[in-house]
Amino acid sequence: MARNDRRRSKQWHFSDSGNRFDRRRNLRPVTDPHPISKTFTRKIIHCKRCGSRVVSNVKHCPYCGKSLLPLVQRFWFWLLIVVLAGAGTGGLVLFTPTIELTQKPPEIPAPVVVGAPEETPTKDLAFGTTVDCDSLLVTVISATQELRASDNKPITAVEVQFLNKNSNDVTLYLTQWQLETASGERVEHYIGKTDQGETVTSELEASVLAKDATVTATLYFAANDPLRVVFAPNALADSDTNLVTWSLPALAPAPEANPPAEG
Repeated sequence: MARNDRRRSKQWHFSDSGNRFDRRRNLRPVTDPHPISKTFTRKIIHCKRCGSRVVSNVKHCPYCGKSLLPLVQRFWFWLLIVVLAGAGTGGLVLFTPTIELTQKPPEIPAPVVVGAPEETPTKDLAFGTTVDCDSLLVTVISATQELRASDNKPITAVEVQFLNKNSNDVTLYLTQWQLETASGERVEHYIGKTDQGETVTSELEASVLAKDATVTATLYFAANDPLRVVFAPNALADSDTNLVTWSLPALAPAPEANPPAEG
């Protein structure tokens, strides 16, 4: 009892230190495997403001109120990051010099009529005339009107021919062809049903023409009063300057599906 009383007091006695004859010198302190609170399982940190020992699972120091959260978990830190990023992006857009395009797209040579002087116009050509469009020889051979569309418009079938004299392959597009009517309207190629229920479609759709190769195709257009066939050497051309046209000859109209009864 005397030994225990001395331990409760604040005084230290030499006999409390133990010696080699003390049988309790090798005893280890007993720890409770089930702590009273999970707080005691956290590590202890020191507040940087007041130096108090604080458990690491609290957000603020209970003594001085300083935030104990890491820098990356604080709201003002991310707010500052967003402000700086926005300022940097705005400055980059504001002070970046405007880059002018000095390189112009390559110009496509103007089409010329084969076998004729260079000044020969490429408008209202006769059928069978060949035009050189940057080493692509284009010829409109013939046109017929033997069918009618489902809306009773005459279908004009135009036969065209291509010869590739270029050093590379050439891609041919249906969008390069149109049919112009007497009213000035230009219609695209026709894909659909005839008045007899048959399906017609043009034979030229993104076809690749090899070097020195020749291809013949039939294009279909549904329109009243067709006047001329229009070809654009450049699929992206938005001007009529380099367009090539062939005048349509007088065509025998296709018979109507239901001819009017004689009175």
